[in-house]
Amino acid sequence: MASKDRDEPVMLAHESFLKQDYPSALQHLCELEVLVGSTNSTLVQRVQHNKAVVEFYSTDLKDINKFKNAITQFTGLTFPDVEIKDFNIPFVLYNYAVLLYHSRYYYQCTVILEKLLLSKNIKDVKLHQQIVLLLMEATLCRRTYDKTLDVAKNHGEFLTSNNEVCELSERLTSRAQLFLGQKIKLKPDTIENVFIIAQQQYINGDVKEAANTLAQYKTLKYNYDLKTQGEDIWAAINNNLGVIYLSIKKPFLASKYFQHAVKEHFRAMENEDSERLIVCKDRPLYVYNLGLALLAANNSEGAFECLVEAARHYPNNPRIWLRLAECCVKKCCNEEVQQFTVKKLGSGPHTRILLAKEKHEKYSTSGESFAIPSLSLEFAALCLRNAITLLPNQDVPSDITAPLIQAPPGPPINWKQRCELKNSTLVLQSYVLLNLQDPLSALMSANELLSQADVSSSHKAWAHIYAAEALINLDRITDAVEHLHPPMIHDLVSVLSYQMRDLIAVSVWAKAAVCHILRGDLITARKILLQINSPRVLPLQMYLEICTGNIENCHTILRKLRFTNLSQ
Repeated sequence: MASKDRDEPVMLAHESFLKQDYPSALQHLCELEVLVGSTNSTLVQRVQHNKAVVEFYSTDLKDINKFKNAITQFTGLTFPDVEIKDFNIPFVLYNYAVLLYHSRYYYQCTVILEKLLLSKNIKDVKLHQQIVLLLMEATLCRRTYDKTLDVAKNHGEFLTSNNEVCELSERLTSRAQLFLGQKIKLKPDTIENVFIIAQQQYINGDVKEAANTLAQYKTLKYNYDLKTQGEDIWAAINNNLGVIYLSIKKPFLASKYFQHAVKEHFRAMENEDSERLIVCKDRPLYVYNLGLALLAANNSEGAFECLVEAARHYPNNPRIWLRLAECCVKKCCNEEVQQFTVKKLGSGPHTRILLAKEKHEKYSTSGESFAIPSLSLEFAALCLRNAITLLPNQDVPSDITAPLIQAPPGPPINWKQRCELKNSTLVLQSYVLLNLQDPLSALMSANELLSQADVSSSHKAWAHIYAAEALINLDRITDAVEHLHPPMIHDLVSVLSYQMRDLIAVSVWAKAAVCHILRGDLITARKILLQINSPRVLPLQMYLEICTGNIENCHTILRKLRFTNLSQ
């Protein structure tokens, strides 16, 4: 069949597609398929691919499964595999990479696009530009910013020569530069540029300027919505403002903006355009940020609900599991649930005073699995085990600032952050296990923390305190005293803030008093406790006064206890 016979349906199909007359375009492609016949398999495949694209556009990019099945059939791959053998179909492979990108398989997407660029089979200039742009976007999503700049450097001539894609290329390059600490040269004349400039100001610590820059959206004309950009602008703006306010320790204000972001995203998802391929379903990100803000605002119940949802979407992020455990600890171990009760038994000379903590059930008797999310210490212990599993022991890398562990939706964790995160997890695990009356496991967690190579003074001090408490519970008083050696603790806390120093001092001296009590040295224990001005040690002081026969002092301590409970 002569090529002239095929030219007319090709041109008509292309014109119909540009006019968004998809039924006509599909009709012309069917005519072309008949003319081509089965003599040229490559040409037949190209026509069938174009038919699949037109059919996909005719559904307004919503019938994703049908399009995915067609593309995988043309490539001979099982989604999301990337073992390509035939590079003679660059358009098909590019569309396969697009599907991978929007399915958040960013690594697989970059592999396909890099192979395409190396194959030298791309004759179409526009396709070449789209491949380079998508590769830059995918490397940004993978947070490999150096690679983004390498792509821009090696293939930038295809982009700067075209005004249609030049601005987009500059924005992608600027996004990589700002994360690498380089200066960007964007003008705040588009809403996309405003977002990038505000992000650079935020990273540089100019949070007030970042908020003012974001406010410029009011003066700009933009076409930024779910259909054109795949994201709702109001959700994005509220989320970014929430991040700014959370960074300056205004969690209540940040919570408000994150709640607005979640609501705006929910409203956008009710739109008929929400099923399109390009739509970013970022609810887990907004909910995760909201959870962090609520936790900082001491709303442990609300934060827990948000972080549980985030953990379902990002199960490999150790930060989320640690925050979930913090929610449980704040709920189960705060001052309100540790109040004391003072009761009188008998009358006259036979009056007895009973002082006790209100007991709360530590282990569930309902038969429910501890793996079911709940605000309990058992679930906190499970979360901390998950976090530790995701932070394995390994050798110190040559570059301690290089990304080490991927932790979406946040930035990757480097070596220094990994050490700090693991130490925080271990110290909290020791505390939780002590409250679960498992001193042996608590001691193991504390000792593991003390054996780490890179430990802060604060973490070391708390590890010694929890190790001492565990040893006291194990009736190993001599070993416990070694962890409470005053000069050692003093050296550790000397670099900390006054508030943290006082908190640690109370804990250390209280544990030291307990050791002396268990040794039978009540006088020394009493002297130690008299130096501590904290309601936490009042029950212990009460016990010592009773043991030493100072009844009048007991009445004074009882009044202090009543006042403490009332003030809470």
